[in-house]
Amino acid sequence: MITKACVSNFKAIRDVCVEFGDGLNVLVGPPSSGKSSILEAVSLIMQSRGEDALIIEGRLLMIHDIVDVIRNMDTSNRVAVSLRFSVDKHIVEFLRDTGVNVDSGSITYSYSFTHSTGDVEQGVWLNDKLLVSFGRLGGRNLILKPEPGDLCITPYHVMHEDALETCGEAPDEVKVARAVLFSLRQGLRDRFFFIGENRLAWWKRTFETTVDLLPDYSVGGDAQYTVHQLSRMLTVPSYREQVKELLSEMGALGVEDLTAGFIAPNRLMGFIKARGSWGVLYNAGLGVRSTLPLIVQLVLAPEDSTIIIDGVDIGLDEQSLGSVLSAVGRYARGKGLQVIASSRLRPRVSDARVIELAVN
Repeated sequence: MITKACVSNFKAIRDVCVEFGDGLNVLVGPPSSGKSSILEAVSLIMQSRGEDALIIEGRLLMIHDIVDVIRNMDTSNRVAVSLRFSVDKHIVEFLRDTGVNVDSGSITYSYSFTHSTGDVEQGVWLNDKLLVSFGRLGGRNLILKPEPGDLCITPYHVMHEDALETCGEAPDEVKVARAVLFSLRQGLRDRFFFIGENRLAWWKRTFETTVDLLPDYSVGGDAQYTVHQLSRMLTVPSYREQVKELLSEMGALGVEDLTAGFIAPNRLMGFIKARGSWGVLYNAGLGVRSTLPLIVQLVLAPEDSTIIIDGVDIGLDEQSLGSVLSAVGRYARGKGLQVIASSRLRPRVSDARVIELAVN
């Protein structure tokens, strides 16, 4: 679970920190207050974890050019993202395998870069104690704290122990930090999902395509796998109860039935029944097209996952938003999920942690 995120110089954000809890968290605020920017900054780090550089065109976000997300497009600005995670049972298992006996607490990981110079700096904390800070600064690959030293690799790897490759015997703090990075990276596998506001754009573009490598648990950042996952749920008997849940939740938006299937070789399409009539899914109302992917994602997600939803209120009025968020809250409680959503409308559900943002 992500318990805190700090972001600097990312899109419209100058500098902001936000704390999250378990269950349902909702970011609200006026336009340009940084709601989407915070969620995208978190997702940029999470989609890049384990890679040897920031991945700007990935399965969650498509940024295209990193300069586009630097505040004021000023490449001398230092962009920084720091994430604090609770140490849960999944991370504990890997920590023990690496010889670190920690049963609870927190791990904080930070990544910052300055595009104009190519400088990168990273940090690792265990239970709020700094283990190591390191980076590429002024053309040198360095350990900065606790003791200065040289690294034998350019430390661009994101949330990866390989970024801490020392030239000689590693200090004890560095060994622990490597174990923590390994455990964090492995412990978060298949437990983070992002659904962006662009989920409305995929319906006509991909409604007739098939996917060779359908992810096990994800509808994708732009929700392009929604119909494919729906088709799988409808045809696999083990998903019978989940399909009932899905139809029950969508009923609040006037959906009477849903189905998906092949209409020709390699042509998969979704269909919706409302007001007694069937129609193709991409002609459904805005609220239905916005909400269906996130409900499918909630059904698919493994327990203890974090799901980020940008613009949970798209196409919804206050009453419909309340119904949708009540359903989200039930899933969060029932499966131990953490849901972090942004909304222009202030939610009126009692079990939501509302986080107010001002223009930064």
